[in-house]
Parts: sequence; C-alpha cells; structure tokens
Amino acid sequence: MSLRCIIVDDELPAVDELAYILSKIDEIQVVATAGSASKAVQAIKVHEPDVVFLDIHMPGHDGFYVVQKISSVPRPPFIIFATAYDEYAIQAFEVNAVDYLLKPFSEARVSESVSRVRHMKKAGKPRLTGQELRTIADYMAQGAEAITKVPVDKGGRILLLDSAEVVFCRSDEKRVTVHTKTTHFPVHALSSLDALEKRLSTCPFFRSHRSYLVNLSHIREIVPLINGRYLITMHDQQSTEIPLSRTRVREFKERMGLSGH
Repeated sequence: MSLRCIIVDDELPAVDELAYILSKIDEIQVVATAGSASKAVQAIKVHEPDVVFLDIHMPGHDGFYVVQKISSVPRPPFIIFATAYDEYAIQAFEVNAVDYLLKPFSEARVSESVSRVRHMKKAGKPRLTGQELRTIADYMAQGAEAITKVPVDKGGRILLLDSAEVVFCRSDEKRVTVHTKTTHFPVHALSSLDALEKRLSTCPFFRSHRSYLVNLSHIREIVPLINGRYLITMHDQQSTEIPLSRTRVREFKERMGLSGH
C-alpha cells in the first residue's frame, strides 16, 4: 500500500535525514517538504498527503498552527509529530493522531510509525475530524505540566476525557480501563496504572489499591470491614465497590479529612 507524505521542518538537515530514512522504506513517497508552518499548510492543501511528519518548534508559527489550519480540509492527513522533547515531556503528545518521533530519528522508530499509518489506513480507521484536530492542538499547546485530560480509545478514534468525568481506573492483566459514571474505555497509549497516576498527579485521584485509581470527588461512601479493611463505594451507575488496601488507609483518611476518625 503506497503512502504519500510531506515532511515539515525548518531545519534542512532534519528534513534530509528523515527523507533518507523514508527512501529506504518500501511504498512511501515524499511528495513535498516545507520549512515553515504556513508553507506546510499550503503544501498539505495542494498535495493531500496520507501522512505528515510535523515538527513542533519552528520560527513564526509552530506545528500546532498547522494542525489547526488543516482541520478544515476535506481529508485531513495522519499526523506524526517530530520533537526534540525528552521522554517525560513527551507525555503531552500521547493523544496525537498516530505517533511521535524523537530527534535524532531512529530508522526503527520511523519504520514503526509508517507501519502504524499503513495499518490504520488498511483497516479503514477514520482520520480525525477537524474539530478533533482543533481539540488536540489546544490540548497539546497547554504543555505536559497542565495535563488534566485522559486519552481513551473509542471506535478507532481517540477521545479526550476530562479528569472530572473519570470515576475510577482499573488495571487488569496489563490493560488499563477508565470508568465513567455510565461506561468504560480502554486507555490510549499509557500501558500502566502507574503512568496514569503520574499523569493525574495534580488531580484529586488516589491509588486505593495496586489495581485501582479512584477519583476522590466521586466517592459515595466508605464501608468499614473487619481487620481494619475498608470498601470504597463509587458514585457510578453500578455503585462499584473498590478495595482500600490496609497500607493505604491512613493516607486515604488524611486526603479525605477523616484522620481523626
């Protein structure tokens, strides 16, 4: 399956490096390159590529500007972000349309990203709509420290849940599920409850058990059991009961203002 791509980067060596790596991958064609955000928008509208390798930091307008401007095109391309951010800051990009690449580029990672696009195109997975692209651009522009959204998978798309909508999160056999009051979704990109807990560290969430992360704002009641154990009943349709580990009881009571009880 042939793919048509555009490389967007203001640094010519980075463009040349990525173009060289892509030349070694079968059935992918670089139809244009652009050294600025405004030229990138024009090239995307003219060439209608399948995928755009998009740099984040460029003089003038940045990569977020490109995402916002192409949200109105009839057939938005798949986006692969390119960035020099470190591994911690890269959490901000886990809600992107396809993938991100760290500079300097690795042949293996570029090949993996192309394979991901190829798979999504072959499977007929829908590309992001204009509104979704605008939401992603706004979200990413906030920076890693301001993350309060939870990316989840829904029907081939990435849905961004407000942290306030999340009642609890559950880890089961290396899969993390996010539960709202009425439904649940598999979390996108984050492979562990530890990673999700870190993402939501500025929000009112508490690790009640190794398998559960609960939103303290959605607790309905706390039920004492024998041997100093407790159950937490959540405020969802099922009134889900979640265990509270004995080792976490003191911290939990402090967080809930119950330390004197």
